[in-house]
Amino acid sequence: MRLLLTALAVFAIIHMLKSDLTEGTIQLAAFASDEPECQEVDKPVSIVVTTVQGDTIETLFALYPDPTMPFIDRLTNFYQLNPHLQLQDIVGGEQIEIPLSSETVTFCSKQ
Repeated sequence: MRLLLTALAVFAIIHMLKSDLTEGTIQLAAFASDEPECQEVDKPVSIVVTTVQGDTIETLFALYPDPTMPFIDRLTNFYQLNPHLQLQDIVGGEQIEIPLSSETVTFCSKQ
C-alpha cells in the first residue's frame, strides 16, 4: 500500500513539475498588452511598381515624374526605400518602391 501511495505522490509531483515547466506558473495572458506596441517611422510617399526587363532608375523616374523634387533628393529617397538596389541592377518582375514627393508620412511599424 505504501508503494502505491509513494508512486501516486511521485506521479503527482512529476505531473505538477511538467505542467509548471511547460505552461508556467503565471499565465502568459497576464503579460499580453491590449494595444500592440509600434514604432513610428518616417517614410517618403511612394508607390510600388513591378519592373520589366531593361528598366533603369532613370526610365522609372521618367514614367512616374515628380517635378517638385530634384533628381538627387529623389534618388536618395529611392535608395532609402530600396537599399538592396545599391549593389545590384533592377531585375524584370521585381517590385520596387518609387518615391513620389518630398513629403514624409509617419506610420506605425509593429515590432
